[in-house]
Amino acid sequence: MELQHLTPEDWLKEKKRLLNFAIRFGEKRITVAALHSLRSLKPESLQPDERGCSEAAVVISKHGGRMTGLGFAADGGEGGCFLVVHPSARRLGTGSSIMRAIMKRIGFLTCDVASDNVPSMALCFALGMKAVSIHRGPTGKSTLRFERGIQHDPAHTGHIDSISQ
Repeated sequence: MELQHLTPEDWLKEKKRLLNFAIRFGEKRITVAALHSLRSLKPESLQPDERGCSEAAVVISKHGGRMTGLGFAADGGEGGCFLVVHPSARRLGTGSSIMRAIMKRIGFLTCDVASDNVPSMALCFALGMKAVSIHRGPTGKSTLRFERGIQHDPAHTGHIDSISQ
């Protein structure tokens, strides 16, 4: 499996294809707001700074040249966050790899997961995220908010807590 952080140029070229992938394989679990956030993503927000961090991240996975997964987060997840993995690539570590790459790039992550989405909740817990609250989501379902933060030690600014490989 190959992971790729999209550059601003990649995003402009691949935007339509990535949105179609998210809609086709997202099993109607991706919120309209999250899709809108991806659709309206400004290319410059993908540009990493001198520490290698950026405001947003779009990461895709490929196997044999075919896209097998897509992850997106903006503004630490507050501006949108989702993960879509092709059915043939599920339970192979694709989602974990994509989410680790996103967390490393943006430094911290929050995401909301509907309580009936057990695979996504399991992934969040496996990545060391903590469920910090529960609320009613956009579809009326109970939704857990997960967070994974940066260390508060100034020497570690911009680095996420250690993630086991």
